[in-house]
Amino acid sequence: MPSQEEKYPFWQVVTVAFGHFVHDTFSAFLSPLLPWLIDKFALSYTEAGGLVAFLQAPSILNPFIGYLGDRISLQYLIALAPALTATGMSLMGVMPGYGALAAILLLTGFSVAAFHSSAPAILAHLAPKRTGKSMGLFMAGGELGRVVGPMLAVWVVALWGLQGMPRLLVLGWGTSLILLWQVRKISVRIEPKPLSDLWPVFKRIALPLSVLVLGRSFLLGAFGAFLPTFLSHSGFTKVQSGLIFALLYELPGVVGALAVGSLSDRVGRLPTVVGAVLISAGAAGAFLLSPPGMASLVWLPFFGFSALSLQPVFMALVQDHAPMHRSTANGAYLALSFVSRPVAVMAVGAIADSWGLKNAFGVSVFLPVLALAALPMLKPPSE
Repeated sequence: MPSQEEKYPFWQVVTVAFGHFVHDTFSAFLSPLLPWLIDKFALSYTEAGGLVAFLQAPSILNPFIGYLGDRISLQYLIALAPALTATGMSLMGVMPGYGALAAILLLTGFSVAAFHSSAPAILAHLAPKRTGKSMGLFMAGGELGRVVGPMLAVWVVALWGLQGMPRLLVLGWGTSLILLWQVRKISVRIEPKPLSDLWPVFKRIALPLSVLVLGRSFLLGAFGAFLPTFLSHSGFTKVQSGLIFALLYELPGVVGALAVGSLSDRVGRLPTVVGAVLISAGAAGAFLLSPPGMASLVWLPFFGFSALSLQPVFMALVQDHAPMHRSTANGAYLALSFVSRPVAVMAVGAIADSWGLKNAFGVSVFLPVLALAALPMLKPPSE
């Protein structure tokens, strides 16, 4: 029978990627619904950015969840995550005040953290020599969820209002039942290694990776959180803004995750990072410099394709450096990635409150390019 190195476990990878799709369909509700939530609760941009922070704050626990994932099976928690996340995000629309909304998002963040910490490590164990491809399929599932999520959210709110969102609970729980039936077929076994083995890896990659991720977080945080709001202030309706966000920004990211993850297996992680950062910054800058209206939207697919394609590359890079501690290393990276995002979003919100949202977007475009200065410090795993 072919070994996992000879035969790619396609259907097992796709099963986990499908779970990512459904999970992120629900976790993608917040951004397109911010215009409604801002109106309902009379929020400032800083307070709106704070909601993103509450959702992503539990990601600080990703290294600890990953540490457990290297030693015990977390497949069943991965299977339950779509249901738990669907519950929190669907109840968001019926919360009575800002405090309750923040609390439900914080609780939902624990489900988001558990899923994203453990699922990629399982894929890396299944196909260690094709990590870029696996991360690409996994992230394509997530990006597709972030395409469907905004469209589903604005459709439900347009049809039934915010109070109609709990009707979607059945989708999340039904998916988790399917995954619970399937996940028992995925078995991961790895010989535990001392956690001290990770220290040289962290010393080698922590600083340059932190700089790169933080710079990228400003760009993705700004557009990912506030693009529908920006569009709704530029002549588009709230529903149109959510659809544009999904179809012209998130959907090209699905293609980008599939194409660029596999591309990095062939041409290398670091050249791929440079190309994607430069293209995304250029496309975002062109979008901002274009007159408001339909013509400016032509730049969004180029921006979404390149900007959203880098997550599988970074995840594969981390897996390359820590093959015997995949879950722990992946959890540490995702903690860095997810925690830096709300920090960036709140900073962008504060800038927007003072100088306007367009100027805040402009600042966010330059930071990932400046962060490329840290790239020479990021050495290959063999060095």
